[in-house]
Amino acid sequence: MTPEEITALLELQELDLKLIEYERHQKALPGLVEKIEGPARIARAALERVEAELAVARAQQRNVETELATNNENFKKLQTKQMAVRNQIEAEALQHELEALKDRADTLEETGIRWVEAADTAKERLPELQEAAEAADKVAREAREKLDAKTGELKRIHDEASELQAPLLAQVPNRVLGYYKRLRGAGKTPFAAVIRKGACSGCGFRHPPQKLQEIKGSKRMLTCEQCGRIQVWREEEEEKIGF
Repeated sequence: MTPEEITALLELQELDLKLIEYERHQKALPGLVEKIEGPARIARAALERVEAELAVARAQQRNVETELATNNENFKKLQTKQMAVRNQIEAEALQHELEALKDRADTLEETGIRWVEAADTAKERLPELQEAAEAADKVAREAREKLDAKTGELKRIHDEASELQAPLLAQVPNRVLGYYKRLRGAGKTPFAAVIRKGACSGCGFRHPPQKLQEIKGSKRMLTCEQCGRIQVWREEEEEKIGF
């Protein structure tokens, strides 16, 4: 390849690497978002769970209070009715009902105490969970802003690189460009490897002197025997190799 074609190829590759960085970023983006927002979602879920527990405890407490009030009202009615009893059978029946209502009242009071304790426990946990959720939200918000900024910047670079590629594509020989695109499709970066210190800069394979001379003087595309990357000679690398 001519020096001009080599320059165009390497510039094309530089732009392609920017496009690939954006493509990889987009592919990784859902995972990055989840990593950022996951802890905040977990913290918020923990808060909402305790808030729900508090709401249930308070609702159950109100239900118990309503049942207890009804039970007490029935107890009073039976006490009043007991005063008008005329025979032993009715008296015993009423007494049995009164005892059942009293037992029911004791059970309701115990249940009510448990729901009060549950509500108090939930209330005690809320401030800490609220603080944790707010802190997690803040961290997630700041991290997401940075991620969005990075995504936007990579998108800007991607769009600029896409526009700059067209004239370079026309400068690279078709036979080279076709092989280059196959390497790009395989994701084997770099696709065109500059010779450095006598070796392929892509895989590190050291070429024999004869092959280096061939790469230096050849006008056709040559590839690395080990990795298959396009081998590129640049005059500014000459002193590093010793030719």
